[in-house]
Amino acid sequence: MNAFLLGSDQRIVRAARVSYAKDEVLQVERDIKLIRYLLENRHSSPFEHVVIAFESSEEFWLELLRKVKNPTFQAYYDGKFIWLNLRNVINALDYIPQEVMDLLKERLPATYSVIKGEEVKGYSTDKAYIQKKVETSSGFIALVDKLELESPMDYYTFVVECPIFVARQWFRHRFGSYNEVSRRYVSYEPSFYIPAYLRKQAKHNKQASLDQPVEEPWNSQFLERIGFFTRELNNLYLQMLEKEVAKEIARGILPQLMKTRFYWTVPRISLDNFISLRSHESAQKEIREFATAIKDMVGYKKWDKTMRL
Repeated sequence: MNAFLLGSDQRIVRAARVSYAKDEVLQVERDIKLIRYLLENRHSSPFEHVVIAFESSEEFWLELLRKVKNPTFQAYYDGKFIWLNLRNVINALDYIPQEVMDLLKERLPATYSVIKGEEVKGYSTDKAYIQKKVETSSGFIALVDKLELESPMDYYTFVVECPIFVARQWFRHRFGSYNEVSRRYVSYEPSFYIPAYLRKQAKHNKQASLDQPVEEPWNSQFLERIGFFTRELNNLYLQMLEKEVAKEIARGILPQLMKTRFYWTVPRISLDNFISLRSHESAQKEIREFATAIKDMVGYKKWDKTMRL
């Protein structure tokens, strides 16, 4: 049986620690404790950034769906491979083929040992923090890892930094897994996206803009006021923290121009859908730049065209 894995022990930790904006930190002993904590306390989303594919039959796939008595269980079959993220593997542990368990033991030694209740004797790390990175006018996108088997379910992990209003558009693409930085936890000063100029509203499309600035002096005056109020709100936010206002309340005053960062693990069919929809001329310029960057990094294979809706 051929089996393949996207991710590592560290990938789980990175997806969890992005909440604290400490996903670049490597502390093996603490990382292992974190994996154990996540598992014991049912914090499951970081496990979704590890993906397993193994060769199997449609009959075994259907049998797996029947046997796992959990309505949230998800497994996908592309005609050759069954695809599951690690969260679903854990929920189906009693029915996973031994060859796949052997792969988990080899590639996720710490996580496997924690799942099995055994002494941890190893820890796997990512080969690199990122493989490719593209800067856009409002942030960046970086390819962390990919698993390509010439399937609509090929998987990719990205780390993205963008304004909140872009992230909220992004999260509408729900066939994938997200873990995002949280200002409930982080203490560093936020950063903001201020556009080079303010685009005009399109006259015949309520959702679109024209790639040309509004007339002067309004463009310059509005940008100056945006900068002023952004600085004032940021200063107020920092003052509130100094006076021990809870971060989860204080963050409410920060504008949508504030940047956020998140991990996104997504199958190719959903990735192609993102590229197709978000590179369209009607999409907002900022997210259109991200869609173009993704296409340049990993290509566009048109698997979204197989979906009716």
